[in-house]
Amino acid sequence: MDERLLSDRSDEQPPPSHPEKKPLDTVAVLIGVAAVACVAMMLLCTAAYGLAYHLTSRRPAEYSVTIHGFAGLEDRVPRAFNFTIGVDNLGGVADVCVGGEAVVLYGGVPLAVGQVRELCVPRRRAADLDVVAESGGVGVPEALAELMAGEMRADGAVRVVMVRHGMMLSCTAPLGRGAPAQPYPCRVAGLADESDGIRPDDKSSNPS
Repeated sequence: MDERLLSDRSDEQPPPSHPEKKPLDTVAVLIGVAAVACVAMMLLCTAAYGLAYHLTSRRPAEYSVTIHGFAGLEDRVPRAFNFTIGVDNLGGVADVCVGGEAVVLYGGVPLAVGQVRELCVPRRRAADLDVVAESGGVGVPEALAELMAGEMRADGAVRVVMVRHGMMLSCTAPLGRGAPAQPYPCRVAGLADESDGIRPDDKSSNPS
């Protein structure tokens, strides 16, 4: 009987074995796919940003004037202006140069003249040039001095003009006392003739 039992047991087939699933392998594959997708997305974003930066950062040089102080505008005594000419060539594709004389005008009347040092600003750079403009001991008519004093109290403005290197900068800045100094943009005009700075070349004129 024992032999029959052993024989019966030996005839029994073992149940088929099924390969066990490995969840850790599946997770690893998913993590790998996600990592590749993230890297691809980062590369795509970097390329898009670089292209956008290249297309939008190329722009002409921009100029500004900041008046820090002035004296002698309320009477007929000599006048003086302290101001800064800013050159922003961060988006430029070539060097830009400034220099020469800067004239401060009020109502078309020259008030003071200052020397601007010669400076070429490389592309992707910016620079500030400090200027002191003085009247050289020449006063203005009493009527004009009174008009200037009244408009100054009402936030009047002066115009700073500089002609050099084939271009004319024209910058208007207010003279209100007590207000914090801040830059004001300049207009840029190309010149067909630098002899007097009066005849701009309309084809190359562009406001900044």
